[in-house]
Amino acid sequence: MVNFYTYLELYTNDLDKKVNLGDFERHFNTPHQTVKKRLLPLVREKILIEEKKKRLLFYCLNKNNPLFIEYLSICEKERLFRLLENPLFKRLYDTVSDFFTDSRILVFGSAAVSKDFNDIDILIFSENGQINKELDKFGKTYSVKLHIINTKEELVTKSMLKEIRDKHIIFNDHEYFIRLMHDVN
Repeated sequence: MVNFYTYLELYTNDLDKKVNLGDFERHFNTPHQTVKKRLLPLVREKILIEEKKKRLLFYCLNKNNPLFIEYLSICEKERLFRLLENPLFKRLYDTVSDFFTDSRILVFGSAAVSKDFNDIDILIFSENGQINKELDKFGKTYSVKLHIINTKEELVTKSMLKEIRDKHIIFNDHEYFIRLMHDVN
């Protein structure tokens, strides 16, 4: 189901991107008249800003609106719900959900965007060593290769952040990860 905040998905890898109606139309396989109607609430709420250049209409995020992070969080959660329709990822989510109180977790790389993946890359910020043990059991149980990066935020490089920005699904603490990936205060 496509909701008006679903259209923010085109900005999850670049908050400064300018997107025209044709880009939305191609990504969502929806006529531009429908897209324009769906974008209207975001424009009214001043989450998106319309810019007309010649015959093209572009949309960009209004990062001055304090609610833009909230709307992006909703969009990111919707992406998570779509991923969880896959039984393997639902089981993975269930496995790590016990650690959400003291851990921050996301999946990145090809597994986050494609049904054809060789392994699942997982970024974890946690000092709870039990999570790695549970994930090792998960990998053996479901015969899936997990590439687990359990580290501290300050050790994540800019190149890794770029890779994560391009292909990710946030499991928990969505606002935190949005701010980290895009260096938003």
